[in-house]
Amino acid sequence: MRQAIDIAKKQEAIKWIGEQGGGVASRVAPHFRKLGWDVDASTYRKWWRNKEGIMAAQPHQKRLHGGGRKPLLGALEDLHLDAIIDRRLRKEKVTREWIGLAAKELYASLDETGNRFVASDAWISKFMKRNDLSLRKRTNLTVLSDEALVGRAIGYMKYLTSNLPKFDLEHTVLMDKTAV
Repeated sequence: MRQAIDIAKKQEAIKWIGEQGGGVASRVAPHFRKLGWDVDASTYRKWWRNKEGIMAAQPHQKRLHGGGRKPLLGALEDLHLDAIIDRRLRKEKVTREWIGLAAKELYASLDETGNRFVASDAWISKFMKRNDLSLRKRTNLTVLSDEALVGRAIGYMKYLTSNLPKFDLEHTVLMDKTAV
């Protein structure tokens, strides 16, 4: 079973290679095996090749910055994010399903390698988290026709003009455009 080794132990091994190992990374394996470390000699060699990055890192870290899997779409993710923002600006609905379908279409149109891209629920969730996206719920679910909207506006204006003399403006607080 793989187990992450923190940077402090890697730094200790690199110091030993430089000071007592004569710069030969494979000499460190028997020494640290006696101390109970179960690390292969090839791993020590990899640490030695990357000694500048490891020595510059904070000892409490488990991994170097920039490690891990890179986003599958890479630069295509920026194009996909632009499409999502554009769609939202046009007041069109953006769903998780649409995000997945659009990502598949974008990947298929620009990828010549023939790799298959799935856009799973987990990928969509992580894409949304990486880009600080959230699904919005519409607050105004009723969309009025032009005739109904004009009728309501006229009715409200009639109400205001007939009742304005009765209003005590001294007691009007936090008035906005919402009809009450």
